[in-house]
Amino acid sequence: MAKRHIEEVLATPIEKLLFNLGKGISAVQMELDRNSLATQIMIENTPELKGKGLEATWYQIPEVDFELKISMHIVEKKKGNIREKSIFISPMNASYKNSLNYEVAGSSVLRLRIVPVPPSFNYPEEEG
Repeated sequence: MAKRHIEEVLATPIEKLLFNLGKGISAVQMELDRNSLATQIMIENTPELKGKGLEATWYQIPEVDFELKISMHIVEKKKGNIREKSIFISPMNASYKNSLNYEVAGSSVLRLRIVPVPPSFNYPEEEG
């Protein structure tokens, strides 16, 4: 009974993990941008600094490589005539391995790379 409870607490739908990872990276980039913008505003509002030609440094997360050893299982739910399958993952860590006597050799690896891309500028054509 206790082993089943631990597995349920650690198991996460894969899309939730990926969504939260992306959301976290986005939040970090936004904070970096806010700090740079605040620094630039401070420079522009300080006559001694503005006259020196100073500019704020802008930081960018060039890429994020993510690798996670996981255990995967599929949960199927039936709603009327529709069957819905979800992939759940559980991270491999010492607690999971020891609590469930899980053999790490049977685990999977989730690899993910997130990179920034330049914005696409699709301006509407002028009618003339």
